[in-house]
Amino acid sequence: MQNQKSNYFKNKSSRNLIILIILIIFIFIGVTSFLFLNLNSSSEQINKLDAEIDALRLTSLELKERAERVTNNFASGGGTVVRIFETKELGDVVKFEDYFSFDRYHLSYRSESKSEKAFNWDTKNRGRIVFDEFNFKLNAKTIDKYMSKPFDINSNSITMTGIAEVRFKFNVESLGELLPISKTGDVSEQAEFEIVKYKLVATDSGLGDANKFDNFDLTIMPNSVEAPSLYKAFGESETLTGELQFSEITIERSER
Repeated sequence: MQNQKSNYFKNKSSRNLIILIILIIFIFIGVTSFLFLNLNSSSEQINKLDAEIDALRLTSLELKERAERVTNNFASGGGTVVRIFETKELGDVVKFEDYFSFDRYHLSYRSESKSEKAFNWDTKNRGRIVFDEFNFKLNAKTIDKYMSKPFDINSNSITMTGIAEVRFKFNVESLGELLPISKTGDVSEQAEFEIVKYKLVATDSGLGDANKFDNFDLTIMPNSVEAPSLYKAFGESETLTGELQFSEITIERSER
């Protein structure tokens, strides 16, 4: 009888121990699952915060770049340059109304003869040449120098230099039709443009809209390799300038 009781208690103790072990295992699994879920949730939150921080960092960099662009853009202008040439037969003139636009990040100049009359151009290096047709478009590809300085008490000037593409079509007496030629000299296919160095010097009188004290001088400097056709027409350099009309040039002094 005592053996039966002893076995009974032993079996009961074993069952209780097994139940306790199983209960501990379930508790362990539950705690582990809870911690795992919390860890995943925390990781997701951390990843989300990292993404938000990266987005804010990019936004701040973009805002900084925009601010620098605005801060550095201390000169700009645009409008019409009127140039007058004598006709070939003299006694009459051909009027050009060229268009220009510039700031810290671009420079463009467009000139086109709208008259059928041939006109004389007294160039710096080629003397007098006669144009029957003139179409010229310049767009800067680089701006290497961009610096303003006082011109006098009330005026400021800007100097810009760099490399530009020039698309053009000329018809010149004694030279014939001139079109862009690639620097390889291959004339089997027409090139789209020729490459020139340029120098822009513009002056803002500080008196408001364009007036006789404002100035716009654009000098192109072709060479025989990069711009053979332009070099043939103008030589080493030529300046495009005239009277500003319906134009505005604004230049602030740069402290840079």
